[in-house]
Amino acid sequence: MKRLRLPPIPDRRLLAAGVVSVWIAISPWAWGFSDSHSAVANHVSVVFGFAPLALLMVNLRPAAFVTLLGGIWLAISPWVLGYATDHAAWINELVTGLLLVALCASAAAFPINRRGIAQLTRRKSAPPAIAKTADSHG
Repeated sequence: MKRLRLPPIPDRRLLAAGVVSVWIAISPWAWGFSDSHSAVANHVSVVFGFAPLALLMVNLRPAAFVTLLGGIWLAISPWVLGYATDHAAWINELVTGLLLVALCASAAAFPINRRGIAQLTRRKSAPPAIAKTADSHG
């Protein structure tokens, strides 16, 4: 009896990156800090600069690294740009930025251990059977 093969489960990090990008785009109006011009300009620039890269980060590792920097910027931007006096703004930026950093770290193959520390791992090389076959021809 033949077993039915199920299609592979798509990488949900792509969907999560899209949702986070849309949230970054609408959050100044959703949380009510759209009167801060620096906050709105920051969100517009982050969305236009990093959202396309966030959608590529699963398949393109350098895009994950660059978007990780964008997440760090988003997390610290209320204090740098001077709108941290709005409580909703800095909480939103911190949580959204850290969520983007976690997504990017996952896509860039930085596994995070139980203590919350990222560990750099090497990508796996060719399977032994393929490597052995390649060596046997030389």
